Amino acid sequence: MHRYGEQMDPPGALSLGDVVEEILRRLGEQNKVVPDYIVRDAVEAALGRRFPETALSDIRIPAGIAGELIDGFCAGATATEDDAATMPAVLSGDETGRLVTALGLAVHVAAFNLDRDRLHVAQILNGAAAALVALGAAERAAHADGTSAVLLSPATLRTVRTTAAGVLQGIDHRGWQARHLDQDATHALFTGVLTMLGAVP
Repeated sequence: MHRYGEQMDPPGALSLGDVVEEILRRLGEQNKVVPDYIVRDAVEAALGRRFPETALSDIRIPAGIAGELIDGFCAGATATEDDAATMPAVLSGDETGRLVTALGLAVHVAAFNLDRDRLHVAQILNGAAAALVALGAAERAAHADGTSAVLLSPATLRTVRTTAAGVLQGIDHRGWQARHLDQDATHALFTGVLTMLGAVP
């Protein structure tokens, strides 16, 4: 059997490094900082499943397949919304507490599945960290103003939504292990947060 890498390269074919570089570039445009080795591991795993007889060091990926991989790993990439035209959301202390709880659980679930799905896990951890920092700053600002109303930017709300949805996707569709948790309570927490945020500007 001939090796895939020994065939004539199709027009527009990319190397493994090219695909990894493009994924990192697109994630960077979404303000998602992911270590390159995590992206490389994920791309290698996907290519290994698709071309099991091919040495990855030799592979040249047809443009169409490379595009599918890049789009798949960067799913959710959208044009940046004009946050300047959107008012901050006003959350109560109880609502803010629910967000903090959900983000903490997101970190726990993602870390528990680190060896299973490292790219997705890294995105969850990065999003949760960014949102927790923003929530902490917003709570401190509210305390300084002597109010219980916490103001959150549209960008932070999007990050929380993406993080909560990513955890549910991991549990429901990516084979994540969460049997040590109460499944119904876990789903209720994340779907409740998504429902709550769906009504927030």
